[in-house]
Amino acid sequence: MSGMDLWNVERVTAGEYQIMVPDRKIFFNEPIFTELNKGKIDNVHYLVVRKKGSPRFAVIIGQIDKMAKCPFSAPYSYPVTIREDATVMDYDIALSQIEIYCLNHGMENIRFIFPPFIYDESCLSTWTSSLYRAGYKVFNADINYTLDLRQLNKKDYEMQISSKGRKHLRKAIKSGIEIIHCDTEELEEEAYQIIVDNHSAKGRPIHLSFGQLQDVFAIVPHDTFLARLGDKGIASMIYYQITESIVQCIYSGYLLEYSNSGVMNYLSWYAIHYYGELGFAYIDRAIATEDSVPNYGLCDFKDSVGGKRSIKYTFGKELKEG
Repeated sequence: MSGMDLWNVERVTAGEYQIMVPDRKIFFNEPIFTELNKGKIDNVHYLVVRKKGSPRFAVIIGQIDKMAKCPFSAPYSYPVTIREDATVMDYDIALSQIEIYCLNHGMENIRFIFPPFIYDESCLSTWTSSLYRAGYKVFNADINYTLDLRQLNKKDYEMQISSKGRKHLRKAIKSGIEIIHCDTEELEEEAYQIIVDNHSAKGRPIHLSFGQLQDVFAIVPHDTFLARLGDKGIASMIYYQITESIVQCIYSGYLLEYSNSGVMNYLSWYAIHYYGELGFAYIDRAIATEDSVPNYGLCDFKDSVGGKRSIKYTFGKELKEG
């Protein structure tokens, strides 16, 4: 019996996946999130990769026609290890088994969008190596920004950031801008509408309606921060708790007439302090690129608030028999 013969892929239900994969690592790997979005695709495959009958890896694949996507409706996802003693060879074989499964179920192409490595450095590093050696192409290498709260949530924050960042932060504080932690649906909708207006003005679509956002809020710890000047809302940010130690800024925006107010620097500083005091390690400020092409202004802003750059990879491959 060859080593490959010891392995197999089992398709399970969402409920079975929940039980068989006790640590799903990130919110976007959760069956409850997948079930919320499964109407957007043709089929969902909850897969458990076994060795000698023992579950070793798990992945959620969304099928759209002949394409396998991980994720299919999230900024990132990845196959998780069920046992921490998985070897590099185990990763390679598991990937091969996932590909065989996809081919056997009519999927001829596969795509993975990984999170930045801060989420699971050892696992993601190994998957990246496996995919590279298995012939995957890098379709995107996006610049992702992270705020290290253990470093930034300190009294000397202003001295850690750029002079431009300090100038904007001090300007916003002196202006009397107030930050509100939204605790009603009405406030959340006001914050959401500011983001919609901002994205619309810049030609960037919002993929979630307010009702759809509320559906996600119902299943994930979240925070919405609204900045007001007087009685007018001028900017906002929305965060999801992705892991026990990382939150992600999912949406942010400001009214364009307040672009020089420093309000986004103030909101960023507020979040750094808020989540730092709660004991979180990182804020994921997401990408500042689109299809790998930098938005230089956005890069400069995320640099200015203390962001550190990392890479967020998209891999893809055409699957072939044999």
